[in-house]
Amino acid sequence: MIASSSPTVYQILCRECGMVGHVGSNMKHEFCPICNAADIISHSNLFDLTIAHIDCDAFYASIEKRDNPKLEDKPVIVGGGERGVVAAACYVARKYGIHSAMPAWQAKKLCPDVVIIRPRMSLYREVGLAVREKMLSLTPMVQPISIDEAFLDLDGTQKLHQASPAQMLHHLQKEIMAEIGISVSIGLASNKSLAKMASNQKKPYGFFAISSFEAESWLAPKPISILFGIGRSSVSKLNGLGIFTCSELSKADKFTISKILGNQTEKIKELARGIDRRPVAPNRETKSLSTETTFRQDISNFTLLEAELEALTIKLSDRLKSVRLYGTKVTLKLKSSSHQTITRSLTIKSPINMTYEIFEIGRKLLQKEAGKKASYRLLGIAVSGFSD
Repeated sequence: MIASSSPTVYQILCRECGMVGHVGSNMKHEFCPICNAADIISHSNLFDLTIAHIDCDAFYASIEKRDNPKLEDKPVIVGGGERGVVAAACYVARKYGIHSAMPAWQAKKLCPDVVIIRPRMSLYREVGLAVREKMLSLTPMVQPISIDEAFLDLDGTQKLHQASPAQMLHHLQKEIMAEIGISVSIGLASNKSLAKMASNQKKPYGFFAISSFEAESWLAPKPISILFGIGRSSVSKLNGLGIFTCSELSKADKFTISKILGNQTEKIKELARGIDRRPVAPNRETKSLSTETTFRQDISNFTLLEAELEALTIKLSDRLKSVRLYGTKVTLKLKSSSHQTITRSLTIKSPINMTYEIFEIGRKLLQKEAGKKASYRLLGIAVSGFSD
């Protein structure tokens, strides 16, 4: 007699009405039995997963479309200008091959009708903080990665909210859309690396779950570039060795790839198998804050550079004050007309965050470089060495 294995039981959640339930693998669950919606999340461990990654969809561009409904169906990029790069591209623009960090001229070549919008950073920060407050309403274990994304550890919150993390995240996703007016995508998993990859699977307004039980087989055929924690340069070098998939990376000779990955070799081999031991760290220290601009035309005149520096310093000081940070190190960044990047720093004893203090140091650093009679296409200023 051959024993038959019992069917897998799937936990399901309707993204339309919020219905939760359980069905066997031999039962159809494409439609919600309550509202008949077809948007069903189905996973064998859906209600047991506790690590989430929340990522705002095309963040800057989404805010601009929210504030100007006439842009809804148009290709939109934020940033760029005549000489800059794309800071964000909406999903319509992405259909033309436009992506962030692409030179503006290239974006316009791909899509002549693209709408280019000057960034409104103070507004984006305001919206980003509003989204973060929504996250913090679920758990204090929130680790921001940038202004528009964060990790959450929802372990232990079920009793407080009387709901599973999946249900809470579903409600949060709808609440952000209704109250803030932008969409977010959610990855729910058993660790940070899997959650980060999951949030990118169904964009925009996606919700995707991955458990540790399926992680290795799910990752095996995926390109190594999908991994959270491996840079483009390392990916290129590994590809040069014939290592393209996560399966190939996990099985690769440790000594051979250590020449590329160094002391991160074992950790990245684990990531390729879906293992990530890093905890969600809500108090992760901010290392630096900065602001920069790319000029329409190269500038060599000190007076013009000084004026640009003052405008950047005002923005930087506002950001420092908003998060109550003071720094002891000021760094000036310049990029020459030949694309050579120059950084100059000065460390002081007393922490600062006032505009005039930062500007005075930045101006001195700028004077030394501007005296060399070079032309510059980019100027930036940063503060680090923080204390409260």
